Amino acid sequence: MQKKKVNIKNLTVAALLTAIALLIPMVMPFKLVIEPIFSATFAAHVPGILAMLTGPFAVIGTAVGSALGFFQALGNPWVSARALTHLVFGLFGFYMIKKRYNIVLVAVLSGLVHAACEMIIGLISLPFIVVPDAGVLFYILLTVGLGTFIHHCIDFAIVMVIYKPLEKAGVLPYKINLRHFKEKEN
Repeated sequence: MQKKKVNIKNLTVAALLTAIALLIPMVMPFKLVIEPIFSATFAAHVPGILAMLTGPFAVIGTAVGSALGFFQALGNPWVSARALTHLVFGLFGFYMIKKRYNIVLVAVLSGLVHAACEMIIGLISLPFIVVPDAGVLFYILLTVGLGTFIHHCIDFAIVMVIYKPLEKAGVLPYKINLRHFKEKEN
């Protein structure tokens, strides 16, 4: 049986990102909550996006941390379920970063995956919260879908601002590609 070497630095970064993902929904004063299933909390996706630059373990931790944080802060299982879908966009984004795709493409495509996953949760929640009609479906598409995509892009921009100092500090093991559509892998 082969033992796998644990990278303590990556484990520590993953734990810190998970803790931040857990705390942001509970302590961030800038929130927009539109009942029954939409909320936008400033910088809530930042730990998950940084986790994409750290590894799959960090992505999983931040998604679970975010879901628990939103449940603790809002007590709303649908918002928590939406936060748990960060697993999907995070792993998708991690794979694209690992394969050296351009970071702008990663931001847009992971944002679309993010919005789609959260719209699916919105659609699943419909029979449990309201009588579905065309207005409610429009609400899901516009508020949850478009709102999530815009929120994702804003939080991705925040990550791009703080990326360089984190890279210089040697915190993030994966580098971003800003120059080409897809760079050759090392």
